[in-house]
Amino acid sequence: MNQIGVAVLLLCCYASTLAYIIEDCGSEGGKFNDMTVSTCDKSEEKCSFIKGVDINVSIKFTPNKDISKLEMLLYGILYDVTVPFPAQKPDVCNDPDSGITCPLKKDEEVEYKTTFVLDKQIPPVSVDVMVEFVNEEKEKIICIRYPVKLK
Repeated sequence: MNQIGVAVLLLCCYASTLAYIIEDCGSEGGKFNDMTVSTCDKSEEKCSFIKGVDINVSIKFTPNKDISKLEMLLYGILYDVTVPFPAQKPDVCNDPDSGITCPLKKDEEVEYKTTFVLDKQIPPVSVDVMVEFVNEEKEKIICIRYPVKLK
């Protein structure tokens, strides 16, 4: 293998070890498909949430049953301690900006969208964020966890 080939291979291996991972943390009633965050670079070890700027989030998932009510729950996990975060608009079905209309149909992919701004007073810290979407029976439709660095 030539030197350029070796260099490209090493660079790819290095970059793949840095990429942050979105982990399924116990989805019961659906399948997580994809997530994008406007301030995140997928090649970095942690997703960056930049204070004072619009952060656009898109989460795609497919429920495995019909759902009439959907609530979003947010948590921060720091040193294995899970702390609830207040969600700005927890009632996903009644949030006109979410892009979701209830009832959700079994096996039909939906895309949740939100935009938020972190207060500049929040200290810079690294934390895992856990997002759960629960139905009317409090069953976890999807649960995802990913590392975040607040900047």
